[in-house]
Amino acid sequence: MRLFKRTVILGLMALLAGASPAGAAKKPQAAPTQAPLAQGEMWLDTDGNRLNAHCAGMLYHNGTYYLYGEYKVGKTVLPDWATWECYRTDVTGISCYSSKDLRNWKFEGVVLPAEEDPSSDLHKSKVLERPKVVYNPKTGKFVMWAHVESADYGKAAAGVAVADSPVGPFKYLGSFRPNNAMSRDQTVFVDDDGKAYQFASSENNQTMYINELTDDYLRPTGRFTRNFIGDAREAPAVFKRNGKYYVLTSGCTGWDPNHAQVAVADSIMGPWTVLGDPCTGPDADKTFYAQSTYVQPIAGKEDCYLAMFDRWNKKDLEDSRYVWLPVKWEGDRPVIPWEETVSVAQYPDKGRFEAGDGTFLLNGEPFVVKAAELHYPRIPKEYWDHRIKMAKALGMNTICLYTFWNAHEPKPDQFDFEGQNDLRQFIKLCQANDMKVILRPGPYVCAEWEMGGLPWWLLQKKDIRLRENDPYFLERVDKFQKAVADQVGDLTIANGGPIIMVQVENEYGSYGIDKPYVANIRDMLRKNFGQDVTLFQCDWSSNFLNNGLDDLIWTMNFGTGANIDQQFAKLKEVRPDSPLMCSEFWSGWFDKWGANHETRPAKDMIAGIDEMLSKDISFSLYMTHGGTSFGHWAGANSPGFAPDVTSYDYDAPINEQGAATPKYHALREAMAKYTPGKQAPMPKAIPTISIPAFELTQCAPLFSNLPEGKKDTDIKTMEEYDQGYGSILYRTTLPAVPEGSVLTVSDAHDYAQVFVDGNYIGKLDRRMGEKELMLPACSKGAVLDILVEAMGRINFGRAIKDFKGITDKVTITEQRDGRDYVCDLKDWTVFPLPDELAFYENMIANGVNPAVAKAPGERMPVGVYKGTFKVSKPGDTFLNMEQFGKGLVYVNGHALGRFWEIGPQQTLYLPGPWLKKGDNEIVVFDVVGPKEAKAEGLKTPIWDKLPYKNRKSNGTAPKLDEMTPVLTAEFEKGNGWKQADFGKAVKGRYLILEAVDGWNSGDEASIAELYVLDNKGERLPREGWIADYVSSENTEGVNRTGDKIFDLQESTYWQSKPGVKFPHVVVIDLGRPVSATAIQYLPRMETGAPGSIRKFKVYMK
Repeated sequence: MRLFKRTVILGLMALLAGASPAGAAKKPQAAPTQAPLAQGEMWLDTDGNRLNAHCAGMLYHNGTYYLYGEYKVGKTVLPDWATWECYRTDVTGISCYSSKDLRNWKFEGVVLPAEEDPSSDLHKSKVLERPKVVYNPKTGKFVMWAHVESADYGKAAAGVAVADSPVGPFKYLGSFRPNNAMSRDQTVFVDDDGKAYQFASSENNQTMYINELTDDYLRPTGRFTRNFIGDAREAPAVFKRNGKYYVLTSGCTGWDPNHAQVAVADSIMGPWTVLGDPCTGPDADKTFYAQSTYVQPIAGKEDCYLAMFDRWNKKDLEDSRYVWLPVKWEGDRPVIPWEETVSVAQYPDKGRFEAGDGTFLLNGEPFVVKAAELHYPRIPKEYWDHRIKMAKALGMNTICLYTFWNAHEPKPDQFDFEGQNDLRQFIKLCQANDMKVILRPGPYVCAEWEMGGLPWWLLQKKDIRLRENDPYFLERVDKFQKAVADQVGDLTIANGGPIIMVQVENEYGSYGIDKPYVANIRDMLRKNFGQDVTLFQCDWSSNFLNNGLDDLIWTMNFGTGANIDQQFAKLKEVRPDSPLMCSEFWSGWFDKWGANHETRPAKDMIAGIDEMLSKDISFSLYMTHGGTSFGHWAGANSPGFAPDVTSYDYDAPINEQGAATPKYHALREAMAKYTPGKQAPMPKAIPTISIPAFELTQCAPLFSNLPEGKKDTDIKTMEEYDQGYGSILYRTTLPAVPEGSVLTVSDAHDYAQVFVDGNYIGKLDRRMGEKELMLPACSKGAVLDILVEAMGRINFGRAIKDFKGITDKVTITEQRDGRDYVCDLKDWTVFPLPDELAFYENMIANGVNPAVAKAPGERMPVGVYKGTFKVSKPGDTFLNMEQFGKGLVYVNGHALGRFWEIGPQQTLYLPGPWLKKGDNEIVVFDVVGPKEAKAEGLKTPIWDKLPYKNRKSNGTAPKLDEMTPVLTAEFEKGNGWKQADFGKAVKGRYLILEAVDGWNSGDEASIAELYVLDNKGERLPREGWIADYVSSENTEGVNRTGDKIFDLQESTYWQSKPGVKFPHVVVIDLGRPVSATAIQYLPRMETGAPGSIRKFKVYMK
């Protein structure tokens, strides 16, 4: 099209300064550009030279715009052979410019230059037009498509080039006709799902082809459609809005101006509906004497698209100019009006958070995430604002939080976002405190929370495949995530809210390898939260590539003391320009019933955070405040079964009650240098009170208050009786049982007590692997009762499909004449005992007989205990439950959580807002019976008291001098996984590892994780593993026991007892005979890998 010489002041300074929120982007260091600029005038780059990028395409990548166009230099000629106006210049190449603000363009060079070879498509005698560059996150490549022609315009082909960087250099791969059709004026469009398409004028410009591209964007797949047949359209520019596709085109009139045309479709492949000419104003019928080339969505502006045109000077193509106009909308119809002075500043700002080059960008500015992990259901609602303010005063700028599916959907399609579950109010409070939010909606969250956040009722479909592409599971996930989006979808940063990122699934690498499943969760989130939301996924440095989706941000999880550079080394290798973030930097650890209270040194946590911030690495401190797993929400871990305590204090900087710890003050001081301006003040501390000892004066014995029973021939689980939590009693009558018979319960989940004719026989503790009891002699018709209490469902690993009650069967084995005879017990009466306050309160209570439990070792009855206590001035307190056995507590209708006399936790946090002046009601369900029905309120908690021996003995030492090792070798020094191959397959059930010496000084040996490989080189499952013998383990105030070798946690570890010299021996029962070919060993993750094993021997038996 010819250049129409008119001067219209555009005021591009205003236009493009308005493209980003105020203060969002720093302009490049360059000579100032003269202003004002005019539509169709010569535009200059930051060096003061002509902006030379014709028929340009634009790419927005990592916070920067890149402009690619024909670099036209030299004399314009009309070839002697020409029969039409095919004016041209010699091919120089494709230019690239970069800009942060769309106003100041830095020349990055000719990124695809002409070549000297006359046969090359890039020779100066050829034609190279309409370059368009897209980024392929799957390959990490920048892919350029262009129209290439022979000198006589007979080739009509597409040329493809690739680069590792947006500023090149691009490597030319060659040319072809997509789907064997002509390809002239063209563009490339990448859809929201990552699929790419080429639009090209074909069949002598009479038809527009839309060619689907392969996943690498380098070739067509063979799928295409023919569109606008006979309409003679060229210069396509494609964009998408509100799920609809638009293509802007020009007519085919050579250099002469013509009407533009826009068409719309619901599918990228068509069919297309022509809407007509979108241009309005003077010379609109001539498209303002310009021709379409590209339409670019503008980051940081609401519903803003910039339509780019070339205004040609056919006789001096180097002097051709540009017209860029914003697209406006009349409903779903695009309109491109001419404006004398055009600005996009009138478009509302739209917040954005994205990955930049080596940093996150918040509204275009570098942003280091300093996040505090808080879980709103674990904090009394009345204290939400206090905890957020505590995090802000620490120096944090973001709150990171899970949403717990099972708390929000207790029954299918019954959603609860009220009270403690008011997710929206919590996020609004974060916003009111000027804190950004990272939302982690699962569906799985782990978090030492019941079933990792998955609702128990999923297990009513017994064959369900959790966290996989099970149709029912995906259907339910989609409903839940839609419900979450309905609550807070309008609070994303793009909508003016504080949510800057949303997480896809959670640490899936520790569960399996299934990219299609993770992709389905990603797609649900995009569908429910919209395309503007920034998505990320977190995992460990050892497994993040297994399920990493190319279009998501990747973050790492690791704990205090870890070698930070090593944790990010692999990510920096595969994504050198990625921002770095530790999305879970573990400040402490969680406690398990029967184990020592966990702590982590403050200095290690502070050193790690200081190192990350000094390197501009973002982090989320998990936990900054852990709070309390109120009610029945505490989970359990595996392999084996290790239920978590109620307190989720986590040794975090803010303790369970919300008070600042010495760890908090030390961290606050360290973070001060990374906090601009004055640190936010700490909110006023919340006082604690003591409550004098009081008695619970009413008792409702369980066996006198059983509900109506349910009859079944065979054993069924708790879930099959539509029960999610609490206890369940199984009753049947026995045949005649001789002395010495063995009762086997397969399996009792989780703590079973056995009674015969009302007399206590014994207990079966799942933690200890207990399944059998010796029965006394019984006459036929004796009543067998098995009372099973369900603790938290497993929240980590493959064992999360954790049914409660008795999961299989109950048998009696007796010996006759030296042979075992097994009787499978049938005909059960089952009494569900749900953990519901109404159920407990409906039990008929009588006065407590103080003399009942006075005999040494005796207990008061199993059942519900009720009472009142007085409070003169409500405040936080810790309810001391040491006199009770095992169960749950409610105060004034609030579920406080589980207690268990074995410790280490002996107190339950009771928030002040849940108390009232005067009388307060307490209800306790004790499944083993209290020693005394007495409690008190303390000002400080008891988290570290273990009154009983809770571990099995270390087992029997193997006689290694009578065995031959299958491998004698030496591990490499340093951090990271090590593999030792046996050289052959070796069969056995028990793996014995003898650590002969270590790499570090001293006698310590440590193992963070250990795997055994089968004869296919694949890792054997570890769910059934048991630490059968450990020669030495450190349990002095810590939990560095043998089972840490296979607990799925890379940050925990077995450690030999200090002072015990090498060698150290560990025997692992693999649960069954296996064929093994190698072991994989992970040392501790701290710098220098303390306790690393050097020389070792492996035995199998």
